[in-house]
Amino acid sequence: MNLAIVLVDYNGLADTRRCLESLHGQTADIIVVDNASRETVSEALSNSFPDVYFVRSPVNGGWAGGNNLGLKLALERGAELVILLNNDTAVEPRFAECLLRAVENHPEFGILGLVIRFLDLPHEVQTEGVAFNKPHEAGFFQRLAVPLDGRVVEVDIVNGCCLMVRRSVVERIGFIDEEFFLIHEEADFCLRAQEAGFKLGVLGEALVYHKGSSTFGREGQGTQRYYDARNLLRLLRKHRGRSGERSYFRSAVHAGRYALSRYAIEREKGFAASADAVLMGLYDGAMGRYGPRSDRRRPGFRLMRWMIETVRRIKSIAR
Repeated sequence: MNLAIVLVDYNGLADTRRCLESLHGQTADIIVVDNASRETVSEALSNSFPDVYFVRSPVNGGWAGGNNLGLKLALERGAELVILLNNDTAVEPRFAECLLRAVENHPEFGILGLVIRFLDLPHEVQTEGVAFNKPHEAGFFQRLAVPLDGRVVEVDIVNGCCLMVRRSVVERIGFIDEEFFLIHEEADFCLRAQEAGFKLGVLGEALVYHKGSSTFGREGQGTQRYYDARNLLRLLRKHRGRSGERSYFRSAVHAGRYALSRYAIEREKGFAASADAVLMGLYDGAMGRYGPRSDRRRPGFRLMRWMIETVRRIKSIAR
């Protein structure tokens, strides 16, 4: 099967270079999407990697928009399978070979991933499989163990750090929802595929090492807090009523509590901007405002923050 690997770069040239070096020798069409980085990626890297196809987006489309651009190009160039791979990763030489063998042996799976380890702590697992929104669990994304025995474990969500998707999945459900922009967009894509009848799985092989949160490290935690709070509401709205999961009402209440808890933690740490970002995300999510974060007016936001702070002070006194 024709395979393409898509990387998205946003001001991360050193990460992208390392990732491309680790991909040397892989039998695949490699596409690098420059997500409107400050320095043009093709100018910096094309001489070192002449077989890589570079494309520059006129705007930063986030993880969703950047990967959609690469995904569309890969399909236009004849790919039957596309791996969306974070640029802040490094891979083992058997990376593509193992995924190709797994997808050939398991035609019922539309999306496959791998066990991911930390780049700086290569013997420690960072992510495995994910189950979504089970009522007996505290969080929305519950970790599923994947033994390193070469078998495929069925999951609800494959981590977007390394996600292999069949052409047939995209033809059935469409591309990544760009209204998410960043965070939870791969969860939405996976759940849509699952709801369309495809199985999702993680192969029990640890062949990817992930640096993790490079974009958020450059832009500050406020970015992560905002999109996490906002997009969780969108995700829950889009996938309400799934069998075996919390009701939408319980999910919404749980999401609100989670966001307010995160707000309180950021405040207690003295990170006022990150705390406000949580509330802005909650506000915009409730109002249905999506896409890239903007500095638009938020009528009533200060009152909302004052009310939350008042409740926090009352609870503090009551203790």
